[in-house]
Amino acid sequence: MALTACPAEDPSTTDSPTTDQTTSGPSTDGTDGTDTTAGPTTDEPPTGTTNEPPTGTTEEPTGTGTTDTTTGAACEGIDDIPGIDESGCEPLASDYQPRENNSADDEWPECVSDMGPYTLVDNPPSTIARIVAYENIADLLWRKSDPTPEDFTAARNEYVLPEGLESRLVRREDLHHEPIPMAEWDPQVDDDKQCTVVALADKYPERCVGPSSIQPLVDEAFAAGQAGEGDANIHAARIHGGLLWFLYLSVYKEANTCATVAPKDCDSAWAYYTGGEPIDAGIGMAAEVTAISSNANDRIHDGIMAVRCWRDVAQDMGMYPLLDALPGDQQDLFEQGWEQLDQSLHRGYAVIIRDHMQQYVDAACSSAETNVIWAFLQVAGPVLNREAEERDAANAAVLAGLWSADGPTPQDVTAGIAALDAIFPCP
Repeated sequence: MALTACPAEDPSTTDSPTTDQTTSGPSTDGTDGTDTTAGPTTDEPPTGTTNEPPTGTTEEPTGTGTTDTTTGAACEGIDDIPGIDESGCEPLASDYQPRENNSADDEWPECVSDMGPYTLVDNPPSTIARIVAYENIADLLWRKSDPTPEDFTAARNEYVLPEGLESRLVRREDLHHEPIPMAEWDPQVDDDKQCTVVALADKYPERCVGPSSIQPLVDEAFAAGQAGEGDANIHAARIHGGLLWFLYLSVYKEANTCATVAPKDCDSAWAYYTGGEPIDAGIGMAAEVTAISSNANDRIHDGIMAVRCWRDVAQDMGMYPLLDALPGDQQDLFEQGWEQLDQSLHRGYAVIIRDHMQQYVDAACSSAETNVIWAFLQVAGPVLNREAEERDAANAAVLAGLWSADGPTPQDVTAGIAALDAIFPCP
């Protein structure tokens, strides 16, 4: 179904998600990677809760700021913006496909994931509580209009819960970039916390994206919101963009450390995406993807299941050897599953960005304010620049130019949607 630029209907897809439930594996100690302290990490979740986790998302409020708006006349000449058409989406022959005949027809060996539900490697991970906190923050900030300073304080309390979102965000690495050379590591700091060393974070900002980029913008937005300075909706949108960026990177990172550090990190990868919920009822990032494209959600889940399948195949009598101790064919199979997950995450994140771009055009063409939507996009949009440049330099330049604009026209954003669609098709 085609969407017109002013106004447009919400994008939709024809694929239906497959319901799953989660079963538990051996019970030991589930945490998100390595503990933040020298001693063992408690598995007690942060205290924030939600009574009914949402299964979708709401649009960013447009706020009551004073920035200029665009009149409908400015939208003349904009072609119809097509809806998301995923009717022709097909997995690669190398992909793990648990939703198709329980993986019987793909190239993957038989494994625990074939029958559908995600099976835990360990205890339910503490990651689940972080996604519950994300949902609570969303309800306090970007799912409502004009959050108060008290709302920002309550949201920040969720953010800084012990072993919560902040504790992982401040050390998050983007594994798409080269690691810090071991020769430069601080011997007094754990391997997975080298980005907490200020000198290293400053020297390798792209790898150490948590402390170098995400933490400062989130902290600044919380402080301004608590102080009642500026537009509260803009601060909320920036926090949304920063935390979504963190979740997107965390799924990919935990899938890697499931192979290289701690097998239970497979569970954290799953929980960072779904919040520990079934495939068709995820919270956090999963809810935001599903509200736009059930196909993109399903494909991300397939990628998570691929990594879990590999972890099951690469075991020995209940023991899980790490990647470097395995033969070459099993290392190759991990890379195959991890890449499947990576490609699906790019697509899922891209459809969220696309949806906000569509909202921007619709708002501009109906003379509504666009400043809040643009605040989100200026944080969340450039996250795709690295992958976009690798895939399609010309269209990547269109997007990079768009994100650097202060107040793009509807035509600019429409061109950006076309570029995004070209770069990030079906996973």
